[in-house]
Amino acid sequence: MILELNEAQKILKKNARDFLEREIIPIADEYDRKYHPMPKDVALQLLHKLHPLGYIGATLPPEHGGQGLDFVSFGVLAEEGARAYLSLGMIAMIQDSAIMPILSRDGTPEQRAKYLPKIMSLENIACFCLTEPDVGSGARDLKTTAIRHGDHYILNGTKTWITNGSIADVAVVFASTDPSKGARGISGFIVDKAESPFTTRELPKLGCRSCPTSEVTFEDCRIPATNLIGREGEAYLIALADLMQIRVSAGMAAVGLAQAAIDASVKYAKERKQFGRPIGSFQLIQEMIADMVIITEAARFICFQAYYLLSKGQPCFREAAMAKGFSTEMAVGVTSKAIQVHGAYGISEEYPVERYFRDARTLTFPDGSTEIQKLIIGREMLGISAFA
Repeated sequence: MILELNEAQKILKKNARDFLEREIIPIADEYDRKYHPMPKDVALQLLHKLHPLGYIGATLPPEHGGQGLDFVSFGVLAEEGARAYLSLGMIAMIQDSAIMPILSRDGTPEQRAKYLPKIMSLENIACFCLTEPDVGSGARDLKTTAIRHGDHYILNGTKTWITNGSIADVAVVFASTDPSKGARGISGFIVDKAESPFTTRELPKLGCRSCPTSEVTFEDCRIPATNLIGREGEAYLIALADLMQIRVSAGMAAVGLAQAAIDASVKYAKERKQFGRPIGSFQLIQEMIADMVIITEAARFICFQAYYLLSKGQPCFREAAMAKGFSTEMAVGVTSKAIQVHGAYGISEEYPVERYFRDARTLTFPDGSTEIQKLIIGREMLGISAFA
């Protein structure tokens, strides 16, 4: 159980916040208006700035080229990155978590040697291809297929809502190698765009506008059989293991976003005067800010508890679902209250809280909707699955 950060984590948090407040927060609003989405060269420029802080390969073991941080420390970075600029935080989170943990845990030595250094160094941008146009939460029913032909697989299908899709050089793709087996027929593949080209189409969206989010299409895409991750039919469990971390990180990103909204609201309530005094002296303003702080602290604790279990190597399907479901809905409420504290100025692009609200609303859907997270929690508590 995490009740307090250790000294190393406190230093990590301070260093990250100081850097992000100096280098990233001043450009966030401008980039959010300018880039829909962020071009690859701009994304790389910003990712290279984040790299020394530990954002790339944070929890990857040192023997695989990573930082070797525990998951609680990664949570510190996730919160601070989202507090500064969620679009950039999401790009970095997928670069860190889309492929590298999978290859570190389930990849062959040859796969690790070929791809981990390129992703760590940002020579390659990575993406995680699971969701499909007709298959969101029911990942066991994937329509994308991979058929073995000699020493290659032929991949056909379309993935959607793929973060980093349009700027990715390499993808981990989940496809059915045996549709008759359902979840046990799902396999995972490394798709190197230079060797196995695929096409993308950008999907404009309400929030996280600077973060590339794409439809990715594979049409008779030839993949070397050596790019199979693990064995055929094992990828459903591989995806679930990766989604645990990704869901907790999405929850912590929501906490960072909510904290940004609190910080902006406190500053505004102290500076804005009505009836001859700061609006922060009004009871209803104080009530709103108090509610924002209480629920954000609760979400932060839930996320850190899940990260603690990840650091211990313990399964945390329930805690990850709690972190993702509760925290993202929390952020919607907190950022909405932040707009209310700002009054009419809250919907103006002159203040960042309208961006926080749009970004928060976007976070409720990726990696399983709020409703799906509740069904996971129910399954873990009751031992009865509501999934067909």
